Amino acid sequence: MRMRINVLLSLAVLAAWAFSGTAARAASPGGGTGWAAAQAGQAAAKAPAWKSREEYDAYQAMAKETDPHKKITAAEGVISKYPNSDFKDIAYVQEVGAYQQLGQSDQAIAAAKRALSANPDNLDALTYLCFAFPFVYNSKAADASAQVEQTDQYAKHGLDVLGKLQKPAQVTDEQFTSYVKAKRAIFNNAVGFVALQKKDYAGSMTALKVAAEDNPTDPLTFSMLGQDYLYSNPPDYDNAIWNLARSSALAQAANSPNAAALQKFYDQVYTSRHGSNAGEDDIVTQAKGSATPPADFKVAPAPKHTATGNAFIDAFYNYEDSLKVGGDTANQAWTQIKGQPFGGPGVAQGVDKQPDGTFLVHVAVTDQSKASGATDIDLKDSQPGCADLSKGDLVAFQGTLSAFTTAPNFVLTLENAKIDDQFLQAAADKKKEEQQKTAPKKHTTHHASSSSSSQ
Repeated sequence: MRMRINVLLSLAVLAAWAFSGTAARAASPGGGTGWAAAQAGQAAAKAPAWKSREEYDAYQAMAKETDPHKKITAAEGVISKYPNSDFKDIAYVQEVGAYQQLGQSDQAIAAAKRALSANPDNLDALTYLCFAFPFVYNSKAADASAQVEQTDQYAKHGLDVLGKLQKPAQVTDEQFTSYVKAKRAIFNNAVGFVALQKKDYAGSMTALKVAAEDNPTDPLTFSMLGQDYLYSNPPDYDNAIWNLARSSALAQAANSPNAAALQKFYDQVYTSRHGSNAGEDDIVTQAKGSATPPADFKVAPAPKHTATGNAFIDAFYNYEDSLKVGGDTANQAWTQIKGQPFGGPGVAQGVDKQPDGTFLVHVAVTDQSKASGATDIDLKDSQPGCADLSKGDLVAFQGTLSAFTTAPNFVLTLENAKIDDQFLQAAADKKKEEQQKTAPKKHTTHHASSSSSSQ
């Protein structure tokens, strides 16, 4: 589940330099101590040094600039003029904040990576890269695996640098603790996100619980925790639902643009588990006030499906009832049915073309899914005619049971699937007819002939 980035990470110069671990950076531009104090701090700490008063003044002017466009220009200027500056990473961090202020996350990420090239221990660059990654990650990207591993390294290195950080004398205990907790939560969120992508749900849970202690109001943390519980084997539906409900509640309270997506996911999981949405709002209200559920918290599972008299639908429901319990029971049931043929009628809910040229056709077969737009079965079909299918088209299919998922709702996957030709032809005819209706009409201009007479 992806959510778009919509938070401006604070990269104030004073905070960035006051906690960078050296007296020289604490006395840098924006710190208010001036050139003489900076010189003294450098000498005392044997830290990175200003090479001239002009270099110091240029960095100070850059730090004071409030217009993001001008700040980027100023940062590029000091980097160009002082390529050997000991504080080049700070200039890149200034660009990070400016680009993020402009909504240019790609450029902000690139600037953060340049800051790490100049100083691999720059906590603000590490923090931003770990903060941004869950929002910009694309699991279908060619280098997705490399991105995950790189972020894991950023997060773990950030935790290591943070753990060695010494409190500057001019900073209060409360300020220092708040600073450390905020960054530690982001790093642990990234560790948890990476583990979630690797399906290491136990490892993800461990990191995210620490993140939740440091920052108990982050919707992303509780969304990922909910997914860890949900996708574990066997799934822990009670803890999954509580954490997803809290994620939704926190997002709503913060007017997050991701609130609707988080609520939809919670609703799907709750309804799939409980059989209806009755009571789900009450859980959101409870979870808003507590990061952990009451000791006796339980969500009653939906009763097993009763026979409908439709052999195909009854077979689907039997599979769902057997597999949603998880654990050994589900594993044994799946061993018995995996590789078996399965097929019947349904309604297309959408089609995704795969990188290998085949199609993944999403189909609803139950009345509930047809009404809600949900998917019951995913068909891996290689027929070119699948491209003509659109939402609402009737289909009939056959395939081999190859996979299943229980969250956010139960879905069977069939490989080597084949949709009956008559339905593909009907979809093609429908598509052609719609194209003809919307095609621009050609207008023929008729010119009347006239004869001229001489007077």
